[in-house]
Amino acid sequence: MTTTKEKNFLVKLLSIEVLTAIVFFVIALSAFMFIADEIVMEKEDLFDSRVFEYAWQFSSPAHDRIALFITSLGTFLFLVPAYLGIGIYLSLKKKRRYAITMGVISVLSLLLGFVLKEAFHRQRPLLKHLDPVIGYSFPSGHTMAAFTFSGIMIYLLWNARISVYARVLGTIFFFLLAVAIGLSRIYLHVHFASDVIGGFCVTVVWISMCFVAIQYAHHRGWL
Repeated sequence: MTTTKEKNFLVKLLSIEVLTAIVFFVIALSAFMFIADEIVMEKEDLFDSRVFEYAWQFSSPAHDRIALFITSLGTFLFLVPAYLGIGIYLSLKKKRRYAITMGVISVLSLLLGFVLKEAFHRQRPLLKHLDPVIGYSFPSGHTMAAFTFSGIMIYLLWNARISVYARVLGTIFFFLLAVAIGLSRIYLHVHFASDVIGGFCVTVVWISMCFVAIQYAHHRGWL
């Protein structure tokens, strides 16, 4: 039989934020399954072809350099130092458990991307690759890494002692940064548009799960 204490705990846990995360989880998982089945497995490439045709009109040497710079923000060369900086900051704020949690989330996100790529075995676009790549195409690893990093940063922003204005601006900045990284992968011909959208969807699923787990751990007093 549920006690009053347990009921109060469930009420606190099922906050608007957690319920929103659950809604995002369901929508993103449904979208990912649709893309994986209808576009990747069934090889329906009309959408991807149309996106490449649209992106082609923006092609130029200057735009190539910009895209290569943006895409570099989704690589280990940028993300590893960034995560180390986050870890050091959280440790200095005596939030070492949060630092470890963020590290685990980012590493498991990377592993999840590898597992999914091996599961779907989708080949890269046949267009000339403007950025050296290896491995399979679906979902986009850069997109997953970018949105995982952005999700972590947004979470930290909304738990920091800063103004709402700064939180909103930071949220918009990190979200658009992740979007730009995803778009750069399409422009550079190393990913289909469906790879990028699929990477975004699976990251939303993953981040939503992690957010609910963190909220649970927080209410339990583990963080």
